[in-house]
Amino acid sequence: MRVTLGLVLAVLCLAASSGAASADDDTSYAKLKKLVPPGKDSRLCVARTYDAEHLQAHPKQQVTDMTLSVRYTQLSEDEATLIAKDDGGIEKQYFRYDFLLAAKTRDRKETLYASGDCSSAQGIGCGVDCDGGGIEIEPIAGGNGSILMRLERIRMSFGCSEEVHEIDLEGGEDDKVFKLDKAPEAACDTIEAERTKLLQ
Repeated sequence: MRVTLGLVLAVLCLAASSGAASADDDTSYAKLKKLVPPGKDSRLCVARTYDAEHLQAHPKQQVTDMTLSVRYTQLSEDEATLIAKDDGGIEKQYFRYDFLLAAKTRDRKETLYASGDCSSAQGIGCGVDCDGGGIEIEPIAGGNGSILMRLERIRMSFGCSEEVHEIDLEGGEDDKVFKLDKAPEAACDTIEAERTKLLQ
């Protein structure tokens, strides 16, 4: 069973106030559930490869290619996350939204990866554990599955399991907002398989 630091902090806060919401209510995951409806194998897959013309027009942009997967994951009894309730009690959450971000940059031949989980108490945010930063996601109305992805800082890794290196990908002048378009499921299957292989 997974017990996060967020749970500890939430319990402490609830001892003083009953204003927190449970993980299963509409305020916690409504936007995510609209973007990625709950269900087996439900996933958002968006990507973009920036062509030479775009990169020439944005010389300070470091990212050349990006693929984002956000997956609804059902959890077993042993995997369930403990969540603080309004009344000070604790409930089990049997789902999680996982993300995997793959990016290529001008100065590196390796693909960079970041992963973690997402929530949407206000906007949709996805983060890396241990203060690894994260991203914000905003669906584009009428965009046929396209999103805006906002970046300030996110910890990314490259290399295999025996020699993994970490760097921070930061939102520079031309790397703060990315428009990613709906991509074939195969694109996200590929990055998930490659990431799994690297970690073995």
